[in-house]
Amino acid sequence: MNFKFKMFSIVIIIALSFSTIIANDMILTLDDGEDVVLHPDSTWGYTKFTITEGDEEDKYITIDDGRTIWLKTDNTWTFTDKKPPVKPSKKDLPSVFANGSATKPALDMAVQSATEEAINRLVNQLIKYVKKSPKSKKFLEACIKHEIGDTGAEVTYKPKWTAQAKISLDKLQVRNIVECVQTQIDSQNNNSETK
Repeated sequence: MNFKFKMFSIVIIIALSFSTIIANDMILTLDDGEDVVLHPDSTWGYTKFTITEGDEEDKYITIDDGRTIWLKTDNTWTFTDKKPPVKPSKKDLPSVFANGSATKPALDMAVQSATEEAINRLVNQLIKYVKKSPKSKKFLEACIKHEIGDTGAEVTYKPKWTAQAKISLDKLQVRNIVECVQTQIDSQNNNSETK
C-alpha cells in the first residue's frame, strides 16, 4: 500500500469513529424548552451556551419509553426510578398573610418598620413558588410592594408608637406576584445575554 492510501484510510477511520461518538449522543428538550445533549460517558450539557445562576437544580425528563432521566447539577446523568420533586403549580398557589410589629420613636417609622417586617415574612412564605435566581428575594419584595400599593397593609398602633401591620394576599394577588418575579428574572436574563 502506498503512503497516500494509508493516510486516506486513517482519516476515514477517524471520521467514522467521530461520527459514531456523535451518533451515540442523545438530544432532549426539557420542559423549559432548553435542549440538552446526553453523552455516552454519562455527562450532559446544554446544546446552546448557557450561563447558570449558580443555584441550579437537578432536572428530570421522562422519555418516550417511560424511563426517567436524572440530569444532575454536576453535569452527569443517569436513569432513575426516583420520582422528580413536584413543583407547586400556579393553581396550587395559596392565599397568604403576615403580621409585623415595631416600636419606634415616631409613628411613621413604626408603621414603616412593621410593614417591612410583614413583607419580609411574605417573601419567606412565597419564595418556594418563584424561579430561583440570586435576586429572587429582592424581586419578590418589590413585586409584593407593587401589588399591595401604599395602602396594602392594615395598620394599627398604640401610644408610644408601637405599630402592627397585617398584609393579606389572595390567590390572584399571589399569582400576580409570582408572574411579576418571573418577568423580572426573564428580563434580567435577557439583558445579560445581550451584553
